[in-house]
This record gives sequence, C-alpha cells and structure tokens, in this order.
Amino acid sequence: MRNDISKASPAFGAFKHVVILTDVEVHARRDGETIKRFGADIIRTFSSGTEAIDYLSEYSVDLVLCDSSLTDMTGIKFTQLVRKNMSRKPLPIIMVTLENKKDHVLDAIASGCIGYVLRPYSLETFEKYLTLARQLDNYPEIEELELQEAKDMVSRGDFDDAIEAFEELISYQDEAQKYYDMGCKFLIQQKYGKAIVSFKKAVKINDLFAEAYKGLADAYKGKGDNDSCKYYLKKAADVYAQFDRLEETKEVFIEILKYDSDVPNPFNSLGVKLRKHGDYPGALHAYKQALELTPHDENIYYNMGKAYYFMGKKEEAADNADLALRLNANFTEAAKLYQRVHGRPWAPAAGKPAPPRPADSTGPKSAKDI
Repeated sequence: MRNDISKASPAFGAFKHVVILTDVEVHARRDGETIKRFGADIIRTFSSGTEAIDYLSEYSVDLVLCDSSLTDMTGIKFTQLVRKNMSRKPLPIIMVTLENKKDHVLDAIASGCIGYVLRPYSLETFEKYLTLARQLDNYPEIEELELQEAKDMVSRGDFDDAIEAFEELISYQDEAQKYYDMGCKFLIQQKYGKAIVSFKKAVKINDLFAEAYKGLADAYKGKGDNDSCKYYLKKAADVYAQFDRLEETKEVFIEILKYDSDVPNPFNSLGVKLRKHGDYPGALHAYKQALELTPHDENIYYNMGKAYYFMGKKEEAADNADLALRLNANFTEAAKLYQRVHGRPWAPAAGKPAPPRPADSTGPKSAKDI
C-alpha cells in the first residue's frame, strides 16, 4: 500500500518529509491527516517494511511514524533494520501503536525509537511528542560543538587546552545518570514516551563521553604520555561496549593492543558484569560481540556456557564448555561445567578437532569469570 499526501500547511520544525508505516488503513489515514496539520510537505504511507526501507535508501526523510504491525514484519523489526543498515544520521522513528505492554515499550527503546504514542491520541498529545522528538534529535548540540572544538585543538597540537576541554565534557556524567533515573521513573508510571526521551538523552550524553575519552587519549598520546593514553582508550572502549557500538569498540580495542597485548576484551568484561546482575540474555549478547574481537578465546565460550547454565539451558551450556575445552583442554573450570551437565568427564569427540587458532595468535585473553 502506498498513499501520497502533498503540500501541507504551516511548517512544524524540521519534519517536512514524513513516512508512515502501518498495515491498518484507518491508522494510516488518521496519522496522515494528523501529521499534515503539522506542516509536512511530503507524506508517504507504506504497509510493507521492506518497501519502506527501499524508499528510505533512496530519499532523505525527516521522520518515520511506525505502527507495531506491518504486512511483512513488526514495527520493532523495521526499526532494528533501519538502525543497522542506514549509515547516515540516525532517522527519528516514533512508534504509534495500540500496544501498551511494558515489554513492547522496552523493545521499542532498545530498537532505537525516539518516541512512543499510544492510540487513540489527541492532537495535543501528538504535538507534544513531535516537540520532544525534535528536541531530542537536536540534543545535545552545544556539547557536540564543544567536542569538535576540543578535537580541533588536538589536531592543532594544543594538547593541554584540549585535555581541559575534554575533561569538562566528561564532568557532565551526572546528567546522564539523571536522565537514566528519570526514564526508570517514567516507565514505572507508564509514561512511555517520556521514558524513551529520557533514556535517549542519557545515551546521547554517554556517546559524548566515549568521544571525549577517545579525544583525551589522542591528546595524551600527542604529549607522549602513553599510560594516560591507554587508560582513556580503555574508558572509551568500555562505554562503546556498553552501548553495543561494535565497530567503534573494535577500532579502539585494536588501538589499545598497541600499548597492552593482555588487555581484557571490553565486551567480555561487560558480559561478566551483566551476568553478575542477573541479566543473562544481555550477558550472552555481550559475549557474542566479544567473539567478534577475540574469536579464539576459550574464556568467552566458558562465560557463555555459564550464562546458559544459569538460564536453565544446560545443553547450550555444555556445548560452550566443550568449545572452551577444545581450545584449551586444561581449562579446569570449563571441565567442571561440562561434567556438571553431563555427569561424566569431558573428552575430545572423535573427528571433532579443536578450532584452529590463528597463525599469529598473540591476541589478548579475557579475564576468566570463575
């Protein structure tokens, strides 16, 4: 389904080109009439997430209003695909839905939505979320300018001034915690739109922290202070890992290896932390990301096995203990985990050799989670 509404009335912020996604005709009509009131010049409506993604890859769009159900996928799946595959500036996506379950809201937050509007909505409610989305899309502009100025100082060789500027940016960390706490409060109150905005602000500030830590590392490198450089690279890697920024984590991790070949894998460290807090699915995701950095590390397989064991998935636990032992047959803790599940000692399976280590296997080891 594709439906066009063009040349609307007064402008509303930067949302001039809008895409609407829903498989319910009445929802499409209602959302189109509503966004037209706020001045969109071009409105495109799709029921297929695949068709919408094709359109987004060809045209520059300012805002997406996405229902929870499409003809070929869920709204959350669509948002995940957009976040994964669109390389340019993140596209603002507001979920407009009848779905008010807390788990769905949390999934929407994780997928990258910047707003959550429950149907039926009033014009006043819709305007409020458009305003919040516009503010969030521009936030935090001042801090980003300060970050760029500090980076320019590094490129000019003004390392002391750059360090002072980066440290000032890092001092905003309490503000990120404030927005995170606000998001938790709004979730409890079932004010889902406000919760998403608060969490997104916290994430954006934390993104600045990672960039600031990386900038500090560059500044100290310019001063010849390798210890401080390594320290701030590790801080940057930890923040990138926390927010699932694989490519950035990998880039910083490789840089750290130049100073310390035994540095712990930041995703593995995050996984251990999440497991100890009882977030086993989150820990597993972190461990799988860790394998992207150090794919032949037996400790990560053991940690995955342990997480699966606590989730009650004993076969998966034993399989990962087996992988760890095929990489290191003397791994005592992995052997204990395997025996705990199968009731017998581990032995190499016939015709199932250990995964080969790379020829230049001098990479780092993750700290064991024993």
